[in-house]
Amino acid sequence: MRRILRFGAAALVAFSGQADARTLIRDAEIEATLERLSRPIFEAAGLAPESVDIFILQDNSLNAFVFGGRNMVFHTGLLSRIERPEALMGVIAHETGHITGGHLVRRQINAENLQGPLALGLALSALAGVASGSPQVGIAGALGTENAIRRSFLAYSRGEESAADQAGATYMERAGVDPGAVLDVLRIFRGQEVFQAGNIDPYAVTHPLSRERIALLEDRAASSPARGAAAGPDLAYWHARMRAKLDAFINSPDRTLARLDAEGNPRDELSELKRAVALHRRPDTEGALAAVDRLIALRPEDPFYHELKGQILFESGRGAAAVEPLRRAVALAPGEALIRGALGRALLALNDPASDGEALETLEAATRGGASEPAVLRDLALAYARAGRDGDAALATAERFALVGEPRDALRHARRALDQLPVGSPGWLRADDIRAVAERTLSAN
Repeated sequence: MRRILRFGAAALVAFSGQADARTLIRDAEIEATLERLSRPIFEAAGLAPESVDIFILQDNSLNAFVFGGRNMVFHTGLLSRIERPEALMGVIAHETGHITGGHLVRRQINAENLQGPLALGLALSALAGVASGSPQVGIAGALGTENAIRRSFLAYSRGEESAADQAGATYMERAGVDPGAVLDVLRIFRGQEVFQAGNIDPYAVTHPLSRERIALLEDRAASSPARGAAAGPDLAYWHARMRAKLDAFINSPDRTLARLDAEGNPRDELSELKRAVALHRRPDTEGALAAVDRLIALRPEDPFYHELKGQILFESGRGAAAVEPLRRAVALAPGEALIRGALGRALLALNDPASDGEALETLEAATRGGASEPAVLRDLALAYARAGRDGDAALATAERFALVGEPRDALRHARRALDQLPVGSPGWLRADDIRAVAERTLSAN
């Protein structure tokens, strides 16, 4: 079974089919925060920041890993648990050390050697990513379930871990941040080798610890010219805000509101953010809107607060009212494709021919910018259908089914697109690629 969920405005693509499904989260604000934290590390390592794709899995365990070239994945459990931005930057620096050290060569996934649902997801979703021009599309399917991922990757050797530690420390120093911050994370896992297998966080399994490794890092940190250097107030703010948002979306709204009540219902910004999300999820639309309006009053030029207001309105059945705050969010952050996709969805939901053209243009721009989520592709297909572009509608639908690993439906719509699109056109070629992979996948199962 595949299921598509919504995490506020963030897209959640869950790949079940096995006992413990994991969920890929797309959220414009959280992704922007991780980009802020990772940029100085990537630049210190000589990597172009745009060459590394960062992804978030909704999973309470503590883990982070890299795979398939320059793809970096973080569990929400890790993002929520790490209290200091410097420590998270240390994890990013360590994982970057694995990339620059060439430790991924022997961990490349060979889809032809995999069996069952993961092979299907890899083949079809990787193709969907190529077809759409969005790496996130391919990664969503390639991640599949976490159990399958663990079986597909070997744990790093202790030598590789130590090398990544030292490289990461160098990148932290070049970025002007204390490299010893990563020790906050490593100390969490110290001693986990005595746990039963089911209780060990996957980071401790895939990144083996040793006393010598921690001792070397402690010595390096003690003599570092960046010892004690903080990430700065801006990064500290965005890191704390990311944790507040994750906490409010992942925990039950009653639990979040009870904690705020126990704290005396504070009215600081991050408490208001938690309150807005929790009240929306309860649902208490009027209370949520009042909280988000207080946030906008604090930061009127913040696109993510306008986006949150649009989400609350749209998901509460007030689609027409959601358009204005989402327009404002797009104007404030024109490069945020996920926000643009939310605006396109709201415009399309007006079911007004006068708005359909703008909705189509907005959704096309969103997918070109990297917001090719199943829900956005579904909306794009509807917008094409309303415009009488049935071939493009069929292609968008084929890409959507490819993304969620449904080869029969992907094949059916790819064939429909081939019948209606001009032969040899870019769309026709994408549809033909989806057809070929879907047929090959079905014949092998």
